[in-house]
Formats: sequence, structure tokens, C-alpha cells
Amino acid sequence: MKSKKSIILLLCLLLLTGCWDQHLMKNAVLVQILSYDLADNDEFLLGVSIPIIDESSAGPQAKVKSETLSAKGHTPRDCRLKIDREVSGILDSSKNKLIMFGERMAAEGIYPPLDVVWRDARNSLGATLAVVDGKAVNLLAIRPKHEPNVSEYIQDALTSAEENSVIPNQTIQTLASEMLDPGEDIVLPYLKMNNKKTAVVVGLALMDEKKYSGKLSPQDSCLLLLLNNKKGKYARFTKRVNNVKKEKLRNYISLNVNNMKRKLKVHVKNGEVSVQLKLHLKVNVDEYPKGNVPKDIERLNKVLTKDLTEDAQQVITKLQQSNCDAFGIGRRLIAFHPKTWETLDKKEYFKNVKFNTNVKVEIIKQGIVL
Repeated sequence: MKSKKSIILLLCLLLLTGCWDQHLMKNAVLVQILSYDLADNDEFLLGVSIPIIDESSAGPQAKVKSETLSAKGHTPRDCRLKIDREVSGILDSSKNKLIMFGERMAAEGIYPPLDVVWRDARNSLGATLAVVDGKAVNLLAIRPKHEPNVSEYIQDALTSAEENSVIPNQTIQTLASEMLDPGEDIVLPYLKMNNKKTAVVVGLALMDEKKYSGKLSPQDSCLLLLLNNKKGKYARFTKRVNNVKKEKLRNYISLNVNNMKRKLKVHVKNGEVSVQLKLHLKVNVDEYPKGNVPKDIERLNKVLTKDLTEDAQQVITKLQQSNCDAFGIGRRLIAFHPKTWETLDKKEYFKNVKFNTNVKVEIIKQGIVL
């Protein structure tokens, strides 16, 4: 009996020889940002940002800088193999935080370059996607004074924009189903490098299916997220409500959305699709240089309601011009009006949807100063 157990144990030891697919971190070169561009000759251009320890600092407070590497090739994997030859290790994107598309690359389509991300189990699905004005690889070369690590700097800028309802909270994993959905389009953060060589979030990039087709300003982006019921921690607006010629500062009011209610209904009649979109904003007054909000509150509510309703209509017009169904109207048609959906042009249906939009503003707090 003992001899049989010994034989079984020996066989187990021979079979269980350990993990053959080891990926040791000591050999890894961590990638924190990837940039995808089209080069001038239409070759694929891959840029990577990797962290390096500042040799001038030491100890637990050592500073982490960034180094940028790039290569041209036929595909992202082809480029990556070329960059692998330049580094003393193997590129590891398991901790990648951001993938940036240059404007030209995004206009060609963002889905094909992402194929390698979903196929490799070691890639990070928690990374954010973004579109960059011009070439994305140029943004990796910025050197902000207060944050030597480019990845941390850009990620902090995106986090701030997300908290202020300029961009939505989304990752590659959450966007996957929306990208493949014929009845819904995505929006992505839109980044730009300013004259001071820093990265700025300048709104949202609108996508027509999987291709970049337009953009919104930060104020329009914030309003779109509210209309789409995706408010962040804050949602602030500054609007002109007076017409004082001498002291122009007294013409404006700054608001922060305290809470909101959004209603969206899709109607189909005689094959025509219409949408009723209502947004009720209860706001706090952050700043009103003219003073005495209670005395002027009824007029302010009316002026702000009129202005934001007009702004909302303009935002929807821009979405339709870019053919970006960020509201998922097509998804609702597929679910609740399948016969109507079958008769529509699947690529152009959103441009023909009629919107009836209304934004109601109600000031509920004026602060401690009258």
C-alpha cells in the first residue's frame, strides 16, 4: 500500500513542474501610457512612456521621471517588438493607465489598434482612452515643472476633469460593449498641448461608430453629461445674466449643480423618431458679484432656464452633425421599437431624430452673502 502511494506521489511531482508561462517583474519595463498615431507615410507610430528613477534623488522620496520611446511599424505589436529591442527588459503594459489616439489616427478608427489589447490577457483593461489634438506622441514629451512623471500628470488632469463633469468615468472594459453596439456611440476625453508645454483637457471627442467625427468645448461637454445623466462630483457653469456696461464683472453668475433629474422618452409615429428630453437642475450660486440673489431670483431662474435650454439644443445639433448617438437612442429603438429600427438607415438614423429639449434651472442656495 505504501509503495503505491509513493508511486502516485512521484508521478504527481513529475507532472507538477511549476508554471511554464512565467512573467517575472524583475525583467519587466512598465508602460504607463501608450500613444497611437499615423506617421506621415501612413505607417503606424507607437509611443510609450515608461517610468525611470531620478538618479539625483535617493531613498524613499526618490522622484520618478518619464522616458518616451517610439517606433514605426505595420501594427501596434510590430512597433512594440522594435521598442523591446531598445530597452533592457520586456515591455509590460499590465499597469498601463492611458491610451491616447492622435486626431488623424482616431479619424481612421480606434477599434483595429485596440485589437491587441483585448487579445493579450496581460494588458490592462482599466486604462482610459483619449483623443489628442495633433499627434498623441508629442504629448508624451511634455515636461511639467511640478510633476516630472508625465503619466501621473495627465492622469491627474483627467481625474480633475472627471470630477468636474467634463469627461465621463469610463475605461477600455466599460467601453467595449458600447463600441460594438450599433445603437450607441461613445465620447472620449479630448486633450491638447498648450503653449506652456502642458496637457489640458479641452472637452470631449465625439465618435461616429468607432471614428472621431467632432468635438465639444468643456462647457458643452459638461452639459452633455448632465443631459446624459452622468454628472460627476461637481458641475459648474458661468453665465451672463445682466447687461452692465461699466462693471462687466457684475454681468455674470457662477453656479454649481446641487442635484438634478433627467427624463428621456423616445416616441415613434409613422416611422419618425422623436425624443423628449427634460432636465431639471437645482443649483447653488457660487458667485454673483452684483449681489442680492433673493431679490433677483425669479428673473435669474428664467434667464438661466432660457440660456441653458438653448445651449442644450446646440449641443444636440453638434452631436447630430457629428452623427454621434451618445444618448443610445438606437439602443432604445432596438429594445422597444424593433420594427422601426429595421426600416431605418443604421448609419444615419441619429441625424434624423427630432429632439424636444428643455432645461429648467432652479436656484436653491445663495450662500451666506445676500
